[in-house]
Amino acid sequence: MSAILDTVSASVKNWWWFIVKGLLFLIAGIAVFSRPVEGYVGLSVLFAVVMVGCGISQVFFSIANSDVLKGWGWTLVSGIFDLGIGIYLLVFPLITLATLPFILGFWLVFGAFYLMGASFDLKSFGLSDWGWLLFGGIVVMLLGFMVLYYPGAGVISIVFFSGTAFLAAGLFNIVLAFKLKGIKNKVKEVLG
Repeated sequence: MSAILDTVSASVKNWWWFIVKGLLFLIAGIAVFSRPVEGYVGLSVLFAVVMVGCGISQVFFSIANSDVLKGWGWTLVSGIFDLGIGIYLLVFPLITLATLPFILGFWLVFGAFYLMGASFDLKSFGLSDWGWLLFGGIVVMLLGFMVLYYPGAGVISIVFFSGTAFLAAGLFNIVLAFKLKGIKNKVKEVLG
């Protein structure tokens, strides 16, 4: 039993990558709201940069924790997907401008599913307050659906829903980081 706990403690390393990802989202949300007039054009470039950053953080986190986390492969695939699409959107910015509501909306919805899945993983580890992460995933999913549902509603609504979704995703990715750190600390307490 101690060997398993040692492995879990050592393997939930690099939990701080989700803080990096959360901070990227928070910065993106603040940037979108601070310049709403330039928001749409800036959002397209900012979105591509955030996707690249999130992709890198997910790839590193999944590889570092492949020994313990059940769904590490999905995190790796998600990170590679984010990285690839982010690079593509940086190389072809005009495509980003034309398709931003759809790409952003679907990306937020899939990211929300990831947060909700992570909440159930935290529940299986016996951590309390996993429901807040589930709630955050639901909020991000609803905001993603709003972006998808109103793609032609104008620049202001896209900027508002996108900025709000970025802020929510940032907050709840930081929550996930500290929950993962909690798993590591809980194992250390058991090992005492």
